[in-house]
Amino acid sequence: MRALTLLLAGCGILAAQTHRLTLDDIVSVEGIGETALSPDGKLFATARGGQIVLMPSEGGWLTPLTSSAGGKSGLSWSPDGRMIAYASQGGIWVVSANGGAPRRLTNAAAGPGDPRQASDRQPQWSPKGHWILFETGRRGHNNMMVVSEDGMSQDYLTAANADEEGAAWSPDGTRISYTERSPQMFSGKLNVVRFDSSKGTASDAQTIYTAKTDRGGGWSIGKAHWSPDGKSLAVILQESGWNNVYLIPVDGGAPKALTHGEWEDSNPTFSPDGKSLAVISNRETPEQSHIWLVPVDGGAARMAARFTTPGLDSAPFWSADGAKIYFHHVSPQSSADLVEAPLKGDVKFLTHTTPLNFSGDALVMPEVVHYASKDGTKIAAMLYKPRTAKKGPAVLWIHGGPEGQDTFRLDGWAQYLAQQGYVVLEPNYRGSTGYGEKFRNMNVEESGNGEMDDVAAGANYLVAQGLADPKRLAIGGGSHGGTMVAYAVTKYPDLFAAAIELYGVVDRATFNERTNRNSAVRWAMKMGGSPEEKPGVYRNADALLQISKIKTPLLIMHGENDPQVPPYESAQFARALKAAGKTYYYYTYPNELHGFSQRDHRLDAWRRQLAFLEKYINPRFGVSSTSTEDLLGPPPARGNQ
Repeated sequence: MRALTLLLAGCGILAAQTHRLTLDDIVSVEGIGETALSPDGKLFATARGGQIVLMPSEGGWLTPLTSSAGGKSGLSWSPDGRMIAYASQGGIWVVSANGGAPRRLTNAAAGPGDPRQASDRQPQWSPKGHWILFETGRRGHNNMMVVSEDGMSQDYLTAANADEEGAAWSPDGTRISYTERSPQMFSGKLNVVRFDSSKGTASDAQTIYTAKTDRGGGWSIGKAHWSPDGKSLAVILQESGWNNVYLIPVDGGAPKALTHGEWEDSNPTFSPDGKSLAVISNRETPEQSHIWLVPVDGGAARMAARFTTPGLDSAPFWSADGAKIYFHHVSPQSSADLVEAPLKGDVKFLTHTTPLNFSGDALVMPEVVHYASKDGTKIAAMLYKPRTAKKGPAVLWIHGGPEGQDTFRLDGWAQYLAQQGYVVLEPNYRGSTGYGEKFRNMNVEESGNGEMDDVAAGANYLVAQGLADPKRLAIGGGSHGGTMVAYAVTKYPDLFAAAIELYGVVDRATFNERTNRNSAVRWAMKMGGSPEEKPGVYRNADALLQISKIKTPLLIMHGENDPQVPPYESAQFARALKAAGKTYYYYTYPNELHGFSQRDHRLDAWRRQLAFLEKYINPRFGVSSTSTEDLLGPPPARGNQ
């Protein structure tokens, strides 16, 4: 297949122009959202701007289908193509593909814990019609339910105290596969139930595969995908220590490896004839992902589409005739677009979502660098260098998870910092995904040890390469990235001149007492047990016990309704810093969960972070005409300290 260079929308007009990104630019960029193809193959339904829009499959203008409140996700066409089911405002809805008012099918009260998990979500229309399968957290666990298309009948399919995910209908609608997590999330079972469409009920589960133990996050088994004949399930297992594709007979039998190598595969999707699988894989470069075609009966895999610039491909699905594959493509210089890749012919972009302000030389292309950590472990990191590169201020931005990964994606914040003259390094420290099970599990019972050494080694790498002034290093991150910031200022108190801690954990014991159930169970697994069982592990991960060591000024931010990392974590951090006489700034944002989603809050947070960096590592940088003191003063929202 011929290589293709991605052209940004309108780049021919602005190619010779220089544009400087603004914060409004990066907060406004929006790529293509979830996409589903109609049964007749003529229309795409996609989520954009909080609404569902339709687009001809051959490309063309987007036509709004909804205008209702709330975001839309989990789009699923009815088998006859008349309706689209979706999740919004905690419930399952349907809307006619011809337009009209959406109709809500489920309206039960959300369960306890994280509202993102407690609501109804991920609807899937039965291939026979009438019933819609969905996941819900109403009972405090993740369970499967069905609702009739008229909303008059609904029922649970599984036990109340089980945790299930990745549900999928068989092609004939008579069975449902799903993954059941173990109570401690160490492992998982691949189960199949028979579905009685006359009653809307399911049989007892048949377990067809039990995954091995994985203490790094329960990644030992992924969502299964049915073969068109209903005889096999394609699933991701890490039997080899890497996430590879396996085929499991539904009626029993040993898994058969379809891919086997030191790379990470995901989301295998059968072609309509059952002869091939479209698989997302990073087999060429760990920081990139592409769609690979894997023959089911053996033979060499091949890439569905190859681009001349690095990027990420995701969410593949087939045309009804199997002649084309559709997927999303994003790169460091373009937002996500829908791509059509014929098995024979040229790749075509069906959307062009990249704003004109991102054209020209506004964006830099990051590079992957490698360096040795304190114990010799090889660490990969994404490096963003300003176009006028010279030794100056640098920011290490740390991803969350810790199973996250920094890749060749569109990272507006890193791009903006690079434009302002900051070198940005994003380390994929031990515990990150993309590098196999062994690497991902290296921080089990070791939180704050080797993973923090990996980050510190990244800072030293920048200095050794002449890219950063050792006196002008900053660190920032959110979620576990924020936790890493707390580790950094206590375990390496002389390394960083400024630190931005966003909704991170400073005490794992108090976190486990207050977080949602899934997070508590997951982190007890990663810590090796409870605080009573592993007191030394928890003490080592407690930044509050080391407040006296802190020398670095801190900027702390948190959403006031965060169900994952309770706001108490940042509050007690700020109180301890105040009591110890340390330099810090502390802001909270109302009606925000884990991370900041509201436009005004995101802009406010970024402006304060920039002002903070200006004050402590880059006094030459100005933030519009507003003074640093004003930006670091009281925010418009309540909750500052």
